[in-house]
Amino acid sequence: MVWELKTSSFNPYYKSYLGNGYIGIQTSQDGTGAYFKVRSFIAGIYDGEYERLVEIPRWSGVKILDDRGFHPFIDLSRIKNYQQTLNFRNAFLYTKFSWINEKGVIDFNIRFFVSRADPHVAVILYSFTPHYDGIITLETYLDTLGLKNLEVNEYGWNEGNIWLEVSTSLSKIKIAQANKIVSNIDLVEHRSEYLSNDGKDVRLKLSFNVKKTENYVFYKYTTFYTSLEVSNPLRKALEKMNECIGKGYEKIYWEHCREWEKIWERDILVDDEDLQYKIHSCIYHLISSVRENQNHSIPPMGLSNDGWGGHIFWDADFFMFPALILIYPELAKSIVLYRYRTLEAAKANARRMGFKGACYGWQTASTGREVSRGGVSDEIHITGDVAWAQWQYYLATGDEEYLRRYAAPIIIETAKFWVSRVTYNFEKDRYEILKVVPPDESIYERWGLKTIDNSAFTNAIAKWNIMTAIKIYKMFGEKPPEKWVEIADKIYIPFFDEKLKIVLEYDGYNGHLIKQPDVMEMVYPLEYLTDKKEIERNFDYYIEKADRELGHSFFPTIHTIVACRLRRRNQTYKIFSEWNEYFLPPFNVVREILANTEGIVFLTAAAGFLQD
Repeated sequence: MVWELKTSSFNPYYKSYLGNGYIGIQTSQDGTGAYFKVRSFIAGIYDGEYERLVEIPRWSGVKILDDRGFHPFIDLSRIKNYQQTLNFRNAFLYTKFSWINEKGVIDFNIRFFVSRADPHVAVILYSFTPHYDGIITLETYLDTLGLKNLEVNEYGWNEGNIWLEVSTSLSKIKIAQANKIVSNIDLVEHRSEYLSNDGKDVRLKLSFNVKKTENYVFYKYTTFYTSLEVSNPLRKALEKMNECIGKGYEKIYWEHCREWEKIWERDILVDDEDLQYKIHSCIYHLISSVRENQNHSIPPMGLSNDGWGGHIFWDADFFMFPALILIYPELAKSIVLYRYRTLEAAKANARRMGFKGACYGWQTASTGREVSRGGVSDEIHITGDVAWAQWQYYLATGDEEYLRRYAAPIIIETAKFWVSRVTYNFEKDRYEILKVVPPDESIYERWGLKTIDNSAFTNAIAKWNIMTAIKIYKMFGEKPPEKWVEIADKIYIPFFDEKLKIVLEYDGYNGHLIKQPDVMEMVYPLEYLTDKKEIERNFDYYIEKADRELGHSFFPTIHTIVACRLRRRNQTYKIFSEWNEYFLPPFNVVREILANTEGIVFLTAAAGFLQD
């Protein structure tokens, strides 16, 4: 069955996550996050001067205690028959184990999902069967302890409900959560206790007698709203909770599964079982961080973590977008519409830099302003990357209304930026782009160069951007600015010499190891280099320059496709096989670099693998 990955061990355990494009939460060995730390994030909730994705109050944990106050994971040697399953088809985490305590054995079964049908709902089915008579305490909570950038507005409880509303410190976004546990049986002589630590957390403890071999089933519902969607998020969260109780677990779960079934109607199918597992894992992880018609794009780690601030980079437009557009164009559209929504911020960024048109920030968040440290970045190739994705959306869908309303304004405004950003070299009669950071960031990370001149990739995508804008003018029956044709024609791409025709990564490149395959990205996906012999010369040269110790996932992403285009069957297979080192147990999360031994959910690499 190529829809599930299982583990029967607590280690190694590289966290996956559950998500629906609105909210994401990390997986944990205990099944709910009660005893192993997990983090949760809502798309678009940023705070701070440089807008970091905010970790929301902890909400998923279900704690269980015996009559001595001990819990199952206080001593892992007492856990037997442990197994955890991540089901990609229906997007749920299933955990089962037996706990041997001083009185006997308790068998646990836990199913956890974040609803794809209703993004504001998450549900945990928590069942256990004791093999002795005794007293059990069940605890659920909403918890802000130790979290930054959050201020408590309101908290409370009644009739089994607990709720909490917080605001982010600077952006003042309200985040409301409601939580309730419902049982399918009548609990005899149960006792409920509500606790709070000055509103920093809200807890419900439920103590009751249990009987030998009786199955106890609890449904934990959690609802979420923010002031980005509604004016009174707490009221909406409580209303949604009542709706959940009215629907019941089975209907909510069925609706969730139905939405994932719709997703899997479009799939990538292969004959190799191991490869199919990897494909389904990558699709699952990528889809879990994007929704149709959402206002946000996808950070490199999606909703699984706040790495790189949870900011939006070129990763979304240049790597994730191509993986989505042919199979899930309605989801890919969220990526390109985010750039239209933030076009005015890109124009303001260009003006602030002293240029015309629109220059997209290297790192952006909710508003589209540049949120790189210091508020400025020279990694301006992203402006062309954004324009490229807009044009690709039009080519893939043929949506002329989208082209006129959204893509054309972006492509033309970004072309205006490049036209104002180039520098004319009178002596050599060419246009250059000076003082930039190329995609290969090793120029300053390893070689101490703050900027370089004439990044081959940056110049190539700038040239492409201007030429495509000219094409759009002509498509609309309008005359493009006369100077644009000359500039596009004369933008300089550095070479070693005219005989070898090997593209220099940048002016003065001396053959050092590279972090990313800039020149090969001119072959794919940019398709600037198209001559087979020229591609071969550059490919054979730069594949030897890849920093193998660092082992960035961009190398197998790009090199596999280029080798395939060159019809080098054995080399293609060898490069593609390098991906095996990037997938981490137990759920095939993909890491960014081989040097990263901690493991992260790096969606850019997952998207790259899907393209391969």
